[in-house]
Amino acid sequence: MATRNDPPISLDRMNAVLAWWGLSSADGAGKFDGQFKRFQTFTSDLQKVCGETYGAQMSALLGANERIGRSFLELIQCRRPQDVIAAKSIIMAAILDEASLQTKTWLELSQRVQEYCATVASETADEIRQQANKATDSERNAKVS
Repeated sequence: MATRNDPPISLDRMNAVLAWWGLSSADGAGKFDGQFKRFQTFTSDLQKVCGETYGAQMSALLGANERIGRSFLELIQCRRPQDVIAAKSIIMAAILDEASLQTKTWLELSQRVQEYCATVASETADEIRQQANKATDSERNAKVS
């Protein structure tokens, strides 16, 4: 019974499909392997960035929860109206700081994802240009011969 991660069977199937399309299995498999490795790198980089973002979000959230908890204890112990207002202000400041940190973290994540996507798109466009140039050059050589 083949397991889900059994690469030889999937590579054989891919080679059969490439042969059906008229591509040599060595050339097609090499191109496919390159694209697959690029995709693996892309996904692992995105996973790393998301993990870092999650860590930053949790750190900010735990810090804010701690600050808000202490502020509520101070609010309960208030005896004068100005102390209540000060404690409420501290709680509101902690909430706004948390919102600011979360927004900053999401902004950094979106910028990094955008950079990764732009890089992949640029690399793919360059590769397509190179293939088009090779095809054009081979057509010119065929017409000259």
